[in-house]
Amino acid sequence: MSKVIITERKPQGNEKHKKSYGIVEKFKIGCQAMAGIAVDAITGASGMSRAYVYKQKEKVECYAEAIAEQPKREQTIEITEGFKKRTILSLALDCCAPLSGMQRFFETVLGQPISTGYISGVIKEASERAQVYDDGLSLDGISQGANDEIFQGDTPILTGIDPESTYVYLLEEASDRTADTWETYMLDRKDHGLELKTSISDNGAGLLCGIPRVYPEIEIQGDTFHAVYAMGKEVTKVERKAYASLKHEYALKERAEGKRPGKDIKEKLEESQTKAEESVKTFDLISILFGWLRELLGFSGYSVEDVTKLIQYVLEEIEKLAGCYPGLLKEVEKTRGNLPKLLSFIGRLEREIGQRAQELGIPPDAFHLIYQQMSYRPGCEEIYRIDQQLADMLTNDCNVNSIRSEFFQLLNRVKKASSMVENLNGRIRNYIEMKRIVPTRFFVLMKVYFNTRRYKRSRCTERIGKSPLELLTGKLQPEFLEALGY
Repeated sequence: MSKVIITERKPQGNEKHKKSYGIVEKFKIGCQAMAGIAVDAITGASGMSRAYVYKQKEKVECYAEAIAEQPKREQTIEITEGFKKRTILSLALDCCAPLSGMQRFFETVLGQPISTGYISGVIKEASERAQVYDDGLSLDGISQGANDEIFQGDTPILTGIDPESTYVYLLEEASDRTADTWETYMLDRKDHGLELKTSISDNGAGLLCGIPRVYPEIEIQGDTFHAVYAMGKEVTKVERKAYASLKHEYALKERAEGKRPGKDIKEKLEESQTKAEESVKTFDLISILFGWLRELLGFSGYSVEDVTKLIQYVLEEIEKLAGCYPGLLKEVEKTRGNLPKLLSFIGRLEREIGQRAQELGIPPDAFHLIYQQMSYRPGCEEIYRIDQQLADMLTNDCNVNSIRSEFFQLLNRVKKASSMVENLNGRIRNYIEMKRIVPTRFFVLMKVYFNTRRYKRSRCTERIGKSPLELLTGKLQPEFLEALGY
């Protein structure tokens, strides 16, 4: 390091010790002078002469001007082996890119030609790592599962999701969807700690038979989503027929008002008006009844007995109106037959209410009253009457608002539909449509990707900023590429 040696002499001629300054010290002196610190103060503290301080200030100013005039350096990316692998996995999973799209990206953006064999090798390696990572995770925090089958062409993909944390515990391409196949895959999941108490599913025969073999005491709960969805499609047909009859009536009316209307046009118009009126009236009534059915198949505030009676009434009324709609009649009959399973979630809620009330040391009727309030419209006098009942029922140590919060947390844990599987089906469909055929090994990669991807937004605020794996374990977990060691 270069040194500057300053020799100072006293007026009397007595020589002082020599003091040396390094580059760093001189730079600091110049910066202090530039910052506006008094030169006398600097010379007093450092022992430098005023001329030397000004000299250092001038050097620092020149250095600062030189830096400001330098052209900005372009950012560079070092294309290492690790960078290429991370890029391939991001393109494959974040962007759903096909092999040809990845090749074009590397050639046009990075200027690096890349072969399909290399890309396939990277995905294969990542799939193997994903399998090892997934096998090392415990599933003992899951008690209820949404189980269903989605399809890639004619090939079934057996799927299972925890509807509370949205964690995907099963995503396997299978040769068939028989009871034996379901039993095999669920036994594997059981070996990893999965202990299901409730299975929410549609009426798939293999699923309904195979899962109870693994969990003999499991409660099979009907999926309200599929029931409502199937009947909704039939109600849409009634709507289309009503619109078609109105369109026909409008066309005849235009012909009747034309210059040369046919002789029988008035009779046809009157007949079409009658049919259109009947079709519209039928649709309006069925639509209202279907809306009631949707509400009753949710947390409506009614007991199982009351909900059953109300739904039976709604189904009877739809049946009366659906005489010329065989598809709708079939769905009404199917819903009627599955009603006990479809409403089993209310029974689960009542059991949870009893258990939680015992833990808190409060009467279960307190929770029942809060649930009952959900059957009334907001602002209704009955709601205020129930609030008063709650206040009288609970002791001074219990706060009504805290008990209400406890109830809605409990309500949120009891799921009634397997719609999460349909959501996953929609996300997987992007890959299937892009790749045409998703390789078997790619499913485990997607599974780990979905489970380690953090939510940026959600209607459930507790999910925002967390991944399904973090929601399941309650602990901070690595993101996708980090989890696989990239």
